[in-house]
Amino acid sequence: MKKIILMLTLLCLLPLQARAASPGEERQAIQKMQSNVLSELYRQQPGAEKEIANAVGYAVFSSADVAAIFVSGSFGHGLAHNNATGNETYMKQASAGIGLGLGAKDFRTVFIFDRKDAFHDFVTTGLDLSAHADAAVKQGAKGESVTGAADVLPGVRVYQMTETGLLAQVMLKGTKYWRDEELNAPSVSSIDRDRD
Repeated sequence: MKKIILMLTLLCLLPLQARAASPGEERQAIQKMQSNVLSELYRQQPGAEKEIANAVGYAVFSSADVAAIFVSGSFGHGLAHNNATGNETYMKQASAGIGLGLGAKDFRTVFIFDRKDAFHDFVTTGLDLSAHADAAVKQGAKGESVTGAADVLPGVRVYQMTETGLLAQVMLKGTKYWRDEELNAPSVSSIDRDRD
């Protein structure tokens, strides 16, 4: 019982810990994470670079999963990039679940959007995958460039990696993604510049 209470407390504190840096520092850290994750993905799956370049947009997330006996959860941040406009939207990710397990894992998730409506909905209203089952990798479903990716929604494919490499199954069940209003808010200095 003490372990469950401890893990629930840690899960509640994850968002507070992520807010220890200033918004500017946090944006820089997320941009660096995005660059590192994409570099690693391109190294492991060279076809993914062309796939992302030809997409409407993409999003990259980094999250830590924590599991303790019957409770699990994760919290993370990410960045969605519109290939047509170059606009970037900072986002959050969280999930919770019930099941047996104990440990912690770092996950990197890359979403690739082939449909404008799917990308628009993702950055404006977010995405709730609590009703969707985990997606198994569909090897070669759309050609060599998609090997290692999973189709999770119409027009949306996902790569998911850990420190050990690309996962054979994308695990997003019970996960929500939404805009980070604080990191997307214009700074005071940019508001003042707009008034001038």
